[in-house]
Amino acid sequence: MSTPMSFPATTDPLYLLNDDVDAMALIDQLSARQMQLQALLARTFGDSGDAFRRLNPTLQDNYLWACFMIAEEMRGLSEALRVRNSG
Repeated sequence: MSTPMSFPATTDPLYLLNDDVDAMALIDQLSARQMQLQALLARTFGDSGDAFRRLNPTLQDNYLWACFMIAEEMRGLSEALRVRNSG
């Protein structure tokens, strides 16, 4: 059975991971999303965070919501990897 993947914008699965996907593909996707999240969050603190803090509140919320969605996808990918490795 394919693994359902959801995003915080919806409670229904948005896409399914193919049962045939191998662990390396999951690891690659997880690593890519991790690096993207790291790059986004690096712009929110310290000296580089000044520009972020000057954004209007709606843009700040949307930016951080995007970060949250990436983190949720990473959680789902990690769980799918755990399930594949345990079964």
